[in-house]
Amino acid sequence: MSDSDKKNSNENRNSMSASYVSDLHINVKGVPFHLCKEMLAKRSSKVSSLLERNEIDELRLILRDLEVDPETFELVARFCNGSEFKFTSDTIVSVLCIAYYLGMNEEQSSNNLLGKASEFLEHRVFPSWSETINALRSGDKSFDKLADVGLVDVFFDSLIEKASYDPRLLGELIKNRAETDDYRPNPRRRLFVIDWKSEDLITIPLRLYEPFMIRAIKSRSIPVEYIVLSVCKYAKKWVFDTEESLSGQKREAIEVVERLLPYQRGLISCELLFESLKHSIWLEASSECQNGFMIRICKQLDMAKSTDLKILSRGYGEKAEGFENIELVKTVVKSFYTYYANEDSETVSHFVKVAKLSEEFLFLAASEASLKLEAFVELAEMTVAVSQGILSYSDGIYRAIDVFLESHRYLTESEKMEVCKVLECGKLSQEGFERAAKNQKLPLRIVVNVLCVSQLQIRDTVAKEIKGMEEKVDEEEEEEIEVSSDEDEMEKMSNKLLGLEIENDECVVHRRKNMKKKKKKISVWGQVKRKFGCLNSSSSSYSVDACTCDVKKKKKKIHHHYE
Repeated sequence: MSDSDKKNSNENRNSMSASYVSDLHINVKGVPFHLCKEMLAKRSSKVSSLLERNEIDELRLILRDLEVDPETFELVARFCNGSEFKFTSDTIVSVLCIAYYLGMNEEQSSNNLLGKASEFLEHRVFPSWSETINALRSGDKSFDKLADVGLVDVFFDSLIEKASYDPRLLGELIKNRAETDDYRPNPRRRLFVIDWKSEDLITIPLRLYEPFMIRAIKSRSIPVEYIVLSVCKYAKKWVFDTEESLSGQKREAIEVVERLLPYQRGLISCELLFESLKHSIWLEASSECQNGFMIRICKQLDMAKSTDLKILSRGYGEKAEGFENIELVKTVVKSFYTYYANEDSETVSHFVKVAKLSEEFLFLAASEASLKLEAFVELAEMTVAVSQGILSYSDGIYRAIDVFLESHRYLTESEKMEVCKVLECGKLSQEGFERAAKNQKLPLRIVVNVLCVSQLQIRDTVAKEIKGMEEKVDEEEEEEIEVSSDEDEMEKMSNKLLGLEIENDECVVHRRKNMKKKKKKISVWGQVKRKFGCLNSSSSSYSVDACTCDVKKKKKKIHHHYE
């Protein structure tokens, strides 16, 4: 309150004292108020009851159970004395609290303070998002007295209704229509006053924010993305960006944030999850809180960036440098594999991405001159283990070693060998071999090893090519042999068929001879054959081989059916 406002307030109190008999003196946080008992008793059932019992001392301490500031109580006094007064969103909750506590309701008087304050709340506060937030924030200390009568629920329902019509109230400022021509508000939002510069929900105290967000989540009328957005903003404001002296409040806040965030994959940024895990450990939050953030990270570690992992490796405090806490990074990566092993999920693509993430983080850490040799070796060993059986080449590890040697030129030869012990030369690509063979920063022994492995691979490659060519030649020869054998086989089959035809014809002759033999007669055909000398008269049986006549020797041309 300004000096002019205090002066006016004192003048108003003096004028009220001059108009009425001041026989009741009440101090509110050191500020004296002089009131008329009869006028106050007409408005308050509690005051009336104390006066009937003549408990004057109790009456002077009537406000001891309330958190009341002098400015708010002055409104109550002005109402009781019949003077002009004005409610605001900053004072309305405290006024309602006093009216409830003193019994200033319709049963005591038709012109009662509770009715007027409730009317102001309904018609001037609840239609506006900003006024509702302001009233909720200003009346934090008084809500303990109002929770029993359901006023807290009324505030929450009012805010949830507004956020359901326009979820951007939780995460965005609504821009002016003049600034965005394409903006078209939801027609249902016209039920409320549109606040172009809305108060942010995260400004309300934590003990009100948590139950409100729980109620909003259960309502299912607000998209979960906006719920997450609001909770993340709350974490940044009350945990990440506040001073270290408020560690107790920050610990309570980070535990609330963990309880409110969903477990759904991809809804929360990896950056915020890593920051939250870091602060939960630093603030010594509950194990449930730390494990909750760890589980969320494991579910989407493959979506993280190397800069996100750097958050875990940083020390604590404003002057903390990066890559001081390698153990936490190793714990997170190990938990990722443990999580998916327990889940029995076939997510090979996730493993590939995490392996590449480890290589990128190793490369990022290697460029830091403050990174110690032992820490780099630990990270490199973790990266090798992660990429084992997942990545075909170890070029990423080689590049990280190259950068580390560049940023740590003071290393001895033995220390360089310690750095390079994690390098698998056999898994370098052809480009990696070429680069490593020319790298003067590498120890000579490593370069020789690279060259040897490269030569062995070249020899194996050439051998495979030669073997492939030999196999190809053998296949071609086999094809030629197969073609030749096929031709021979065809010729044999042709000859065989020809032989069968001749044999068939001869068999016909032989069969006919046998038939003639059985009849013991010589047919005309037999006589003809005998005439040409085809039958052996000295033989008792017919023989195909006995036919030795030569048709061409005869003067007369004879057409033989088997010629």
